[in-house]
Amino acid sequence: MKYPLLSLLLVISFSTFGQTSATDPVDVLGWYGTSITFDLKKKWELGIDYQARFQNNLASYKGSYISFSGSKMVHKRIGVQAEYRLGFVQGSSFHRFSLGGEYEPKIAKTNLGLRLLVLNNIQDFMDPADASQSELFWRARIKWGLPINKKWSAYLAFEPVMKFGGNRFVDNIRNTAGIKRRLSKSARLDLYYMYRPDYAKAKYNRTFHVVGMNVDFRAARKKKK
Repeated sequence: MKYPLLSLLLVISFSTFGQTSATDPVDVLGWYGTSITFDLKKKWELGIDYQARFQNNLASYKGSYISFSGSKMVHKRIGVQAEYRLGFVQGSSFHRFSLGGEYEPKIAKTNLGLRLLVLNNIQDFMDPADASQSELFWRARIKWGLPINKKWSAYLAFEPVMKFGGNRFVDNIRNTAGIKRRLSKSARLDLYYMYRPDYAKAKYNRTFHVVGMNVDFRAARKKKK
């Protein structure tokens, strides 16, 4: 575990200040968070997630996000999910509502995940003179996971994000490579890198390199003896 953590710290240590613009459209971001998932009856799950984000090559704090989610397996390999996320970012608050489903087939020793979400982002500005904005997106994700041993696993994910009525059909693409380590029976460490080309700007494209770390907990329901 120490080597992935050391690599992440080296990336942070050798960062230089920067911000995306037409002349310098590249930035390194840091996404760090924790979550807890509660197993409920009848294949229901409830989750709470917190994430802090940093920008300008990890030099400045961007904002925080708190998410509340619910999901249910309606078939052995098919689940439905919904989420509300509240964000506080640079003088604005964001409300995001999402609804979708995921199909999780298992092929040999690998796990696949095919997910489709529809999202509504609502931005509230602190200045009353600015009107709120509402935008609608849909996201499709293909995720491939490979168990390495009892403690380690790896995964790759490809996720285009499409904005209805945006400048382009694809708003941005999240290409993610990560590793997970089992810390205990109920805790997992998730370290990942995301290459995220962004086409949302009308006059120039941006590229984000995201280094992320999550600690995920699961509270299993006690079974009656």
